[in-house]
Amino acid sequence: MASGVISELVLFIASLLIAGVIAGGLYVVTQDISDGINVKGEHLAYSLKLDFAIINDAENIPTESGAYVFYVKNTGKVSFMFDENTVVVFIDGNLIPPSNLTFTNLNDSSSSMLYPYDIGSIHVNTSLSSGYHKITIVVENGEKRSLVFKV
Repeated sequence: MASGVISELVLFIASLLIAGVIAGGLYVVTQDISDGINVKGEHLAYSLKLDFAIINDAENIPTESGAYVFYVKNTGKVSFMFDENTVVVFIDGNLIPPSNLTFTNLNDSSSSMLYPYDIGSIHVNTSLSSGYHKITIVVENGEKRSLVFKV
C-alpha cells in the first residue's frame, strides 16, 4: 500500500516537472515573438517618419563645374545620413559610382546628416545625352524617389 502511494507521488512530481518545462518553453517562444514584433514596429515607425523629395525643376537641371545638381529636401520627421555611403543614385537605371557623387547639406555644410526640413545637394558627375532621363535616389532604409528630367 505504501509503494502505491510512493509511485503515485513520483508520477505526480514527474508530471509537474514536465508541465513546468512546457510552460517555460512556451514563455520563451512567446517572449521571442513579442520582441520580434517590437523590433519590426520600431523599424516601421522609423520608415514612416523618414521621407524626402527631389525638388528640382525637371525642365531646368542646373550644372556646376560640369556636374548636374539635384536638390533633396528632408520632408520627414527624422534625420538621415546624406553621404556616398548611405545614399545610392541611379540615372536611367544605371548606378552612379560613389566617386562621381558629391553630397552637401546646404543648411550645414560640415554635417553629413540631413535634418528635417534641410535641403541637400547631390552633384552628379556624369555625361548625359540631350533628352529625357530619370534619376532615382535611394536612402539608407530603402525609401526611394524618382524624377524624370530634361537635359
